Amino acid sequence: MATEQTQDHQVLESLQILGVALLSEWDALTFLYRHPASLVTAAQIARLMGYDKAQIGDALHRLEALGMLRRSRVSQGRRLYQFSEPLEPRRNSHLRELMSLSQNRAGRVLLLKQLKGPPP
Repeated sequence: MATEQTQDHQVLESLQILGVALLSEWDALTFLYRHPASLVTAAQIARLMGYDKAQIGDALHRLEALGMLRRSRVSQGRRLYQFSEPLEPRRNSHLRELMSLSQNRAGRVLLLKQLKGPPP
């Protein structure tokens, strides 16, 4: 039980250090991490991930503000979305730990417990 609480606390701390609070933000970050350069629309990303366009649009704006996403100007209705690793070593370390954790079911469950769903 104590180990589980410790893991929960570590995951929560890592998410706070990254600035990620919503499940949609984490899912968008994971998508970009796994597809570091994508020439798509926000609507296409949303469809691929099972979200509505507004949720993913908000998540992409948030990730850009956090410095983990760069995007080009719109060209022919699409943008180039590029994942950008955090420059601060501490944030980068926490990102890598969480990405590693999310590779198995138990890790994903820990993450889901700490992330909030869409606002009401």
